[in-house]
Amino acid sequence: MKIPVDTWLPPAPIDKGLTMKLPVEIRFRNLRRSALIEDDIRQRAERLNTYCGDITSCRVLVEVPHRHHEKGNPFHVRINLTVPDDDIAVTRASTLHASAKDEHAWVKALEVDAMRIDVQLVVREAFDAVRRRLQDYARRRRGAVKAHERGVRGVAVGV
Repeated sequence: MKIPVDTWLPPAPIDKGLTMKLPVEIRFRNLRRSALIEDDIRQRAERLNTYCGDITSCRVLVEVPHRHHEKGNPFHVRINLTVPDDDIAVTRASTLHASAKDEHAWVKALEVDAMRIDVQLVVREAFDAVRRRLQDYARRRRGAVKAHERGVRGVAVGV
């Protein structure tokens, strides 16, 4: 079966449980759509509302940039958040050492479904980075950023 080059998923239907103003848009490029990964992305995106409730859009792109299989399938995840007066964009890619960060790295070699773990790891790292940037944005917006007091300038008097 041929994998479609660019798969677009329509936004999830808006229900009363969603607090985000616009739904999450998820795109898979050079990769089959996975309901498990899609659900994980939607849950992580909804959790971002606890840090800033003014998110107007969230777009996520999960892709395999090329088809070379020398060292496995590298995955790229790009997240674009739109908030009032700013845009937050984060890109994360899998590395050769990314699986060592996972607490179950030794199981990966035995698991048939190892590719799914790499994608979930990169998605988790990307959402962690977005969360940190969103927290910084929220602090700046509410004025909770530390401001240093201006020092008192004195005039040196000759003795």
